[in-house]
Amino acid sequence: MISLAELSREIDHLDPIPVSQPRLAQVVADPTADLQQIVTIIEYDPALTSNTLRMANSAYFSPGTRVHSVKEAVQRLGAGRILQHAVGHGIRGRLIAACPGYDLVEHELWRHSVAAALAAEQLSLYAKTRIHPVAFTAALLHDIGKFLLSRHLTDDLKAEITELEQNGRLPYVEAERTILGFDHAQVGGVIARRWNFPDVLVEAIAHHHHPHHPHLGDGDHTALDAVHIGNTVAKIIGIGIGSEEMNMLADSRAARGLGLTPTTLEALCAAVAIELPAVVALFEEEEHGVQHSDR
Repeated sequence: MISLAELSREIDHLDPIPVSQPRLAQVVADPTADLQQIVTIIEYDPALTSNTLRMANSAYFSPGTRVHSVKEAVQRLGAGRILQHAVGHGIRGRLIAACPGYDLVEHELWRHSVAAALAAEQLSLYAKTRIHPVAFTAALLHDIGKFLLSRHLTDDLKAEITELEQNGRLPYVEAERTILGFDHAQVGGVIARRWNFPDVLVEAIAHHHHPHHPHLGDGDHTALDAVHIGNTVAKIIGIGIGSEEMNMLADSRAARGLGLTPTTLEALCAAVAIELPAVVALFEEEEHGVQHSDR
């Protein structure tokens, strides 16, 4: 059976992400950072600059007037959304792969991740508190641990986890932790930390199934709560359920912390279901645009 330490060593052999992404994440997570710091990081990465301008001028985001500078693009899109899309392009190739360990077919984990990120973003329209700007990216990455752990979940291990889930009436993630000694969310947190993402993003990934973990203490947990709600919304609308069929209830404290009611949660689910095809298509269009510009 694989250990968390062995998985940590595997992470060192994953293809690295562009250094601009964790740098941008650190600035987005810093409440004292200013617009020019964000613009400078983007401008030092030609691919990120090109993609940011392309996104700002896309039919999905453009109100009809084109932007011609990174500063204008950041003002139109917001740094949190730019970070989300930059990271999305970097990890899309990993998340579109099938994850048989979690009964997820090709593209299903990716669509689930985009749905969760979209829900975290749309939360700003329904929540009664400001959502931390890294929440969108954390939601997009929240199940990255499944990508790595899936290949180690043999049929025997899957059977043990499923039996404990069904007979012990445990949520899948708790059955997973009982059998393996850790869960996919913790693995995702290790990956995010190894990639030098800020603590607020790491914790939002590592604890997205348990947003009120005792050791987290006080502070701004809106990113974590938003990722938890985003993951739940994606499952409620039937995207990327896989092995976790019994784990579809939102943590009441997370919902209350964001000021959500059953009615607003239902409205959020409907909004995400409607918007999701366009957002998935947007990532694909941008990906093709990047590939075309590289040729």
